[in-house]
Amino acid sequence: MEQNLFPHRMSMEEQSLEEERRLCYVGITRAEQQLFLTYAETRRLHGQENYNAPSCFLSEIPKELMNEVRCNTQISRPVSFANTSMHSTDEDTGLTLGQRVLHSIFGEGTILNFEGQGASTRVQVNFESEGSKWLVLQYAKLEAL
Repeated sequence: MEQNLFPHRMSMEEQSLEEERRLCYVGITRAEQQLFLTYAETRRLHGQENYNAPSCFLSEIPKELMNEVRCNTQISRPVSFANTSMHSTDEDTGLTLGQRVLHSIFGEGTILNFEGQGASTRVQVNFESEGSKWLVLQYAKLEAL
């Protein structure tokens, strides 16, 4: 249940989103007792790491019918970008890629990326309610969850 996969990118471009919404509804209504809908926070597709947003169809399901469950896993390989210094753990803070953190303003999120070292280390966090943000660790005061 990820944007660009379900609904597929082509459906969004061709304005045939209603057909995929219908297929989603049919699939949901076939569940008799329970239904598990999943999405990946990161996906390797065609040799590239992708961070697709959860499917827009998930926001159309009433919140009282949903129970979000997250597993405690870590991303084992960092995404590499040109001209950035990246590592899977920040030695000064002990934070790791894929780790869940809490920010006093933005709420809960997942660490996607590190850049730099020491006091100027920046971290990219994908917050549940605010999306992806780059923060300087020295000022962000992130709390590990």
